[in-house]
This record gives sequence, C-alpha cells and structure tokens, in this order.
Amino acid sequence: MFERIVVAVDGSEPAKHALSLACDLAGKYGSEIHLVHSPQLETTAIAVGSGAVEIKPDADKIAEAGRKVIEEAENIAAAEGCKPAQSVVGSHDPATDILDLIETVKADMVVMGRRGLGSVAGLLMGSVSQKVSHRAMCTCMTVK
Repeated sequence: MFERIVVAVDGSEPAKHALSLACDLAGKYGSEIHLVHSPQLETTAIAVGSGAVEIKPDADKIAEAGRKVIEEAENIAAAEGCKPAQSVVGSHDPATDILDLIETVKADMVVMGRRGLGSVAGLLMGSVSQKVSHRAMCTCMTVK
C-alpha cells in the first residue's frame, strides 16, 4: 500500500510522534522511510542608534544544527526498528524541501507533525503541514 514514506522532522515532539507512527506503518507495509529536515534561520536584530543591524547565524552552525536534528531522528527510527533509506537536510523553506523529496522519491505518503517548531510567521502565512497537504500529490498524515 505505501512503498515510500517521507517523514518531515524538526526536533519537535509532534515530529517525533510522526516519525514513530511512520516507522510503525513502514514495518506493517514494508515501506522505505525518507527523512527530511530544513534548518531555519533565526536572526537577531540589534538596535544601533536610530537603526537596526541584523545578525545572521553562521552557515556552518546552521548545517551542524540540521545534522543534529537528522541524527536524532535516525536514532529514534533505529529504536523503532526502522532504518531510513535516506536522510536529507534541505536548504529551502521546509514545505519546498518536503515537496521536492516527495516528488524525487515518488512517495506514496508524507507524515509530519501538526505543530512543530515554526515561527510566528507560520501564524500569518500558514503552517508547513498546511502547505504540504494542499500541494502534495500523495497521502498526507499530520500527527499531533
């Protein structure tokens, strides 16, 4: 029924629950699991005089943070008896990275947390799970 399942992870509890559920489904259906994570830039602004200066995080620190999230997800999957076919650290916005992986692997299903570590912008522009659910051409499952 489900040959390839994409699982979006961000280190949040809902994403961890989504991964556990995806591993359970993979065991039942003999599915491949494909993990994807998109590190998000958290900038800091400092007021200087009458203006503000934006301090962007170092690219190496962003990449390392992304690897840590993926490594934690791989450990959770291993504890569930599931070995991911691949783990991807994306470089775009999360919805784009998830949709790209769905298309690349021709996924039958995507599983993701319903409320992750998104920013306030998610309240204004819509959540990642909403964007993916509207655009994906496969079964979409969100987990609380």
